[in-house]
Amino acid sequence: MITCRAPGKLFIAGEYAVVQPGHRAVLAAIDRYATATVRAAEGDTTLRSELDGGGTLSCRRDGDRLVPSTVDSRVPEAFAYVFAAAEVIDRLIVERGAPARPFHLTISTDLGDTDGRKFGLGASAAVTVATVDALGQFHRLDLSAMDRYQLAMLATISINPRASGGDIAASTWGGWLAYRSPDREHVAEHRGVDAALHAPWPGLSVRPLPTPTGLAMQVGWTGVPASTPKLVAGLGDRRRDRSAFLSDSDQCVERLVDALEADDSLAIQLEIRRARALLTELDATDRLGIMTPRLQALCDAGEAVGAAAKPSGAGGGDCGIALIERTRAAAITELTDRWVSAGIRPLPLRIHPCEGARA
Repeated sequence: MITCRAPGKLFIAGEYAVVQPGHRAVLAAIDRYATATVRAAEGDTTLRSELDGGGTLSCRRDGDRLVPSTVDSRVPEAFAYVFAAAEVIDRLIVERGAPARPFHLTISTDLGDTDGRKFGLGASAAVTVATVDALGQFHRLDLSAMDRYQLAMLATISINPRASGGDIAASTWGGWLAYRSPDREHVAEHRGVDAALHAPWPGLSVRPLPTPTGLAMQVGWTGVPASTPKLVAGLGDRRRDRSAFLSDSDQCVERLVDALEADDSLAIQLEIRRARALLTELDATDRLGIMTPRLQALCDAGEAVGAAAKPSGAGGGDCGIALIERTRAAAITELTDRWVSAGIRPLPLRIHPCEGARA
C-alpha cells in the first residue's frame, strides 16, 4: 500500500493575471492536505473519494484506455480530477509499453469544513497532485517533482483549460513560491503524455521563496465557497485590453518577490495592499464579484489593526489573508475577534515547507 499527500495553497498575489500565459503570482502551501492511498487490485480498478459525500467509481479497460464503468462512460463530477489524474498516468504507462495494473485508490482531504463545504484552499489541485504521486509510485515511474507537476497540469487542463496551475505548483513543491504560468494551449497540442513531459513548456517558471520571519499570516474563511473557474470565466471578452492590469500585477508580484527575498516586512505589506487595490479595480471594471461584503469586512478589519489584508484567490467568497507583525500579539487577537464578529472564521494554518528542487 502506498500513501501520498499534497498540501493545499493560498494565493498571495497575482490572481487573475497569472491565468494569462507567462504572467506571475506568489503562492504559499499550507498544512491542510489531500491524501491518496493506492493498493493493488485483483479485478477492476476502483476509485473511492470521501469528497462530496463520498462514493466509488469502478473503471474498466476499453482497449488501451481506462474508462469509467458507468452507463454512458461519463465521469461523475465528484471524480473529475481524480479520474483525470488516473487517466493521464494510465496513458503514460501505455505509451511507455508497461503493463497497466489494476488498483484501488482512495482519496480523502481536510481542505474543507465538516459539512463538506470547501475552504478555497485548492482541494482539486491537491487531490490531483496526490493522485499523480501515489499512482506514479505504484507503477514505479520514478517521477521527478517537475514530472508530477506536468502530469497533474495535463490532467487539470483536460477539465479546466484556463487553469493557471499555480495551485498545482504549490501542492507539488510546497513552501512559498514565485510562479509563472505556462502556455496551456501549446502544452495541449502535444500528441502523447510522454511527449509533453519531454517538450518545453513556454512561460513556465517555478522557484522557492523564503518564508517571512517578521510577519504572521492570518487566514479567514468567509463561510461562502466560490468557484474559481466561473469567476475567471467572468473576465469574458478576451479582446478587451487588459495590458495595464497585467503589467501592474506583474510589477507588484516582482516587487513582492524582492521584498520576500529581502525579508522586508514593510515592503511585503505594501505590495499586499497594492495587490488588493489591483483586484478591487479589476472588480470595479469587470464586475466579477471578487470583493464580497465579508471579504471587504475581512480586509477592513485587517487595516483597522495595521495588517495588510486581501482576498486570496479569485474572491467571491472563500478565504482572505492578513499579514501582520509577528510580535503584535494583542493586535492579532483583536484581528481575529473582529473577524469573528463579522462572521469570518479564522483558520489555524501553517506553511507546508518546501520540498525538492525547482525549475
